[in-house]
Amino acid sequence: MSAVMERPATAPEWFVDQMPPGYRNRIAEIERLTMELEAMDRFGGLLWQSGAGLEAVVRDAFAALKLELTQPQEAAGFFIARLDANRRLLIFTAPATGVLQKKGPELAEVFRILHEFAHGSDRVVVVANSHPDVAPDDRDDGVTPEALNLLSRLGANFLSAPTLFALWKLAFEDGDRVRRYLERLYEQDGGSAPPLPGGR
Repeated sequence: MSAVMERPATAPEWFVDQMPPGYRNRIAEIERLTMELEAMDRFGGLLWQSGAGLEAVVRDAFAALKLELTQPQEAAGFFIARLDANRRLLIFTAPATGVLQKKGPELAEVFRILHEFAHGSDRVVVVANSHPDVAPDDRDDGVTPEALNLLSRLGANFLSAPTLFALWKLAFEDGDRVRRYLERLYEQDGGSAPPLPGGR
């Protein structure tokens, strides 16, 4: 924080009352903008974070998309995002930063979630941030064809973290399009997540 922002916090209580008209409003606006920037920085973690950090921001992103989230007490490693009373997305965030492999532990975890926790109408979604040290446009698909084929046969969907980031950005413009996308994600019976609305 700059010295300008630090000064009121360390000054006497009467300090603000002595300042010119509009001072309070300017401080309030700076604080509001600072909070907004911090929130945006957090969601930017979808582009470069991994492990527990990525898992936390993925959860925050689905909450920001206005889905009801729950964490079953007996379950670990994933959370539930509800589209409505009958449709649920089981969101698993892959801890790996490389390309998902057919025989990797991430797909074994998908199978466990399907076997132990999923109901008949649930859709498992794997979110991964493959090669987070590379700019999103320069990355590969993030999942091998063999792994994607297995996900398709399991009825689970692969969603890259940068795609989730783009969906979060889209929510600033058109919440209805975001909702339609989430419904398409749920309806897709396995494979790579559908392209974003408008070709994003």
